[in-house]
Amino acid sequence: MKKLLIAILMCVVASYSSFGQNGELMTATHNVYSGITHTYKVTGTDDFKWEVFSDENCTTPVVAAANTYTFSAGTNLTKDLTITWNEPAVSPATYYLRVKQTDAKNCYNYKTLRVVVTSVSTMDFAFVNATSEDCAVNISGSNVSFEVTLTGDYLVHESGKQAQIEYAIGTGAKKWLNVDLAGATTGAGTYTITIPAADLLSADAKVTENFIINVYQLKDGNGAIKDFTSTPVTHTWTATALPTIVDIAF
Repeated sequence: MKKLLIAILMCVVASYSSFGQNGELMTATHNVYSGITHTYKVTGTDDFKWEVFSDENCTTPVVAAANTYTFSAGTNLTKDLTITWNEPAVSPATYYLRVKQTDAKNCYNYKTLRVVVTSVSTMDFAFVNATSEDCAVNISGSNVSFEVTLTGDYLVHESGKQAQIEYAIGTGAKKWLNVDLAGATTGAGTYTITIPAADLLSADAKVTENFIINVYQLKDGNGAIKDFTSTPVTHTWTATALPTIVDIAF
């Protein structure tokens, strides 16, 4: 009888200690490009701990490294975690981001999010047309818009998280520019970029001039960057000469 009671007690203790340990795998997946820094949040007032694993059952930890991830803030006992997903050794790479929550009675539970990190090589930018032309702008002062395409399975381009390009006119200074949003459209698609008139002023509006627009980088709304520096994406815009007007007789 004594042995039976001990066995029952051991069973109860074992059952209690294992409660909640399997946790819950979220149905959603966070698909991201390598190079982004993102903050993950959970609600509650208890203690938290964040970990990264390579398997759904969270038995194989993944070590922070140049080709995995970097904790920027909230590595332990905080409910908000800021993490940078680095270029994976093999792309895409699937990780399991798990948070452990422990209450005042030392009861705990887990929740796990599947994160798929993809190389920025699948993200791209292009001009719809290689060339275009319009009247010189140094009299009208009008900005000039160009049709462009953004591609990529997980590109973020939405209100508050607009994609950007780094561009320069010829060998001029490089500048960052928002890609224009088209209504409620997000993600990959056809958009426009609008170059300020000040960047496309003709030295002499009565002489036709070619402006070479060089795009060096594309940044998605989460901050992942595709670099074209070695081979910029280019567009040639021709500012056609304005007609010469003879003096007005008076």
